[in-house]
Amino acid sequence: MRVLAPARDWQPAPKPRNNDSLVMHAIYGDSSVLLEGDAEKKVEREIAALHPRADLLKVAHHGGMTSSLPELLAAVGPRMAVISVGAHNSFGDPRLEVLQRLEDVGARTYRTDVNGLVTFYLDGHSATAESAALH
Repeated sequence: MRVLAPARDWQPAPKPRNNDSLVMHAIYGDSSVLLEGDAEKKVEREIAALHPRADLLKVAHHGGMTSSLPELLAAVGPRMAVISVGAHNSFGDPRLEVLQRLEDVGARTYRTDVNGLVTFYLDGHSATAESAALH
């Protein structure tokens, strides 16, 4: 497990912000996941520069427009993505542009508002997904 953000010298503001959240890269054998928390563009650019390849991407900030930059998606190259988002939320998330960017990189996207509970497994060789809605 590697913590990619926030940096060791990160100074959070008095009021918590999205970029204060943890971004972690978990690797098990040849399988991996990037857990983005609520990272926004500034942090995503920094993470993209690290090229953290991952089978699975936990999409930042509920699939909102402040995240999922094309350069991050290109650097990660996820085969699968999961978006934790409430149905009919007032923000309109996930955004269609984000869903399109995920499709453009070939990621199969799971959404909690559509698929319900989604469980992912890293077995050291690959990542697989199981959704309550798929049973």
